[in-house]
Amino acid sequence: MKRSSPFPVISMECIKRSCLSKMWSQYRYTSQPQSVEPQPSNTAKSAKSITWLMKFCHTAITCLCYLMMIITLPISIWFSIKIVHDYERMVIFRLGRVQPPKGPGLVLVVPFIDQFQRIDMRSRAFRIQPSKVKSLDHMMVSLRADVHFRVCDPVLSVMSIQNLNFVIQHTAENLMAQNLGHKYLKEICGDQIRFAEQLKEDINEQVKAYGVCIDYTEVQLEAVLRPHAEHVPVPVPPASFGPTGGLEQTVTPLSSLAQQTVTTNSVQYPDDDFAVDVIASQIEDGWILSDSLVTEVGSSYQLIATKKSGENVSYFIDLTSGSGTADWGVFPGIPDVTLKMTAADLMNLIKGDLSPMTAYTTGRLQVIGDLRTALLLEKLFQRLAF
Repeated sequence: MKRSSPFPVISMECIKRSCLSKMWSQYRYTSQPQSVEPQPSNTAKSAKSITWLMKFCHTAITCLCYLMMIITLPISIWFSIKIVHDYERMVIFRLGRVQPPKGPGLVLVVPFIDQFQRIDMRSRAFRIQPSKVKSLDHMMVSLRADVHFRVCDPVLSVMSIQNLNFVIQHTAENLMAQNLGHKYLKEICGDQIRFAEQLKEDINEQVKAYGVCIDYTEVQLEAVLRPHAEHVPVPVPPASFGPTGGLEQTVTPLSSLAQQTVTTNSVQYPDDDFAVDVIASQIEDGWILSDSLVTEVGSSYQLIATKKSGENVSYFIDLTSGSGTADWGVFPGIPDVTLKMTAADLMNLIKGDLSPMTAYTTGRLQVIGDLRTALLLEKLFQRLAF
């Protein structure tokens, strides 16, 4: 019989398995990143302690003021209760920190630690005074605008800006000048409503950071001034500069413009002195004036044409009611627009060789009244034919 050994017999296969398992566990430990939590530094600990200390002081001072207010009742009520109207909001700073806006109604203001400011939420308006701006086609345009705005975020209006009205007004003036510089004169005069809407959007984009909303803008064309002489297609006197250095509007005498004549080789037109007679004769035929023209125009006009001899011929057109009326002489009342020009220029307007805007900007047409209303008379000239 073989004697059994007191020690277990270890084979080579077991030794290999144990070595491989140790190597695999070592590899897994070294390949995986160990998650080590960062230890808070001394600076972070001190900042955290200071924050808790400030919160404790803030709470302690607030509670102390509330306690004093309760002890001094009912006298403290007269100093602590504030009335805020429906159109107002109150912004409170407690120990220098802004609070959410309060109101309307009764608002409690803690003595000694609260400072408040009332904000008017009603709509306000200002006017941009007429200023001379050069358009994209080098025309001097004078426009004015009315802007209506209101505060929509009282906290932003207090925190972001000091003089709200001053900043918004100057922002609107600069944006209007920039928009005019990127538009042609025809676009400015033709669609002022669209220009006002675009101006409103641009101002809103700039002032929304101040807690302000623009409700309404209105743009009105004051005048179109004569450009420099080199841009004028007809011979006119050059623009003069006043004592302030600004460009002044110059008017060409009608007697000098009366000497201009227009001749064509293809079509024989009546004499220029009979331009008003052409309008009167075609209107008397009964097919020029209509209800649709009155709906499109809706204004009254007084025409004053100067013949070559210097004689003035007056003719009025009333497109305010019915199918419209027209007759020789002076309008019985106050016309919406009065137009003064030479008979030769009036004939060019009828033939379509001259547009009313070109005649106005070059000084050949004088307008008394609203320029936009005067330009609507072109619809009447388009219906005239020889």
